[in-house]
Amino acid sequence: MKIIRNISRVLVGMIFIFSGFVKIIDPLGSTYKFMDYFTAMNLEFLAPAALSLAILMCLAELIIGIMLFLNLLPRFASWGVLFFMAAFTPLTLWIALNDPVQDCGCFGDAIIFTNWETFYKNIVILALTIVI
Repeated sequence: MKIIRNISRVLVGMIFIFSGFVKIIDPLGSTYKFMDYFTAMNLEFLAPAALSLAILMCLAELIIGIMLFLNLLPRFASWGVLFFMAAFTPLTLWIALNDPVQDCGCFGDAIIFTNWETFYKNIVILALTIVI
C-alpha cells in the first residue's frame, strides 16, 4: 500500500505542479477564466477580485504540488489537495452538465479538455488523492 500511496503522491504532485505552473505564467488567462465562471454563476460582483483569486489559486496549486512531490508537510499537502479536489470535482460536473463555459482552464492553454474529459480527469485525480 505504501508504494501505491507514494506513486499517487508523486503523480498528483506532478499534475498540480504542471497545472499551477502553466497558469501562473499567464495570470490574466486565469483571470479571464474566473470572470467567465463568475458570469456563468451570476457572481459578477466578484470580478474585481478575479486577478487576486487567480494568482492565489495558481500559487496554492503550485505549492501544494511541490509539497506533495517532495513529501514536505505531507499531512498539510494531503488535506490541501483533498480540499482542491473536493471543491473542483463537483464544479466540473456542473460544467459538464450545463456547459456554461467552453473549457475549465485546468491547464491554462497548454492542454485543453472538453468539459466531460475534465470531469473524468478530476474523478481519477480524486481517487488518487483519497489513496494519499
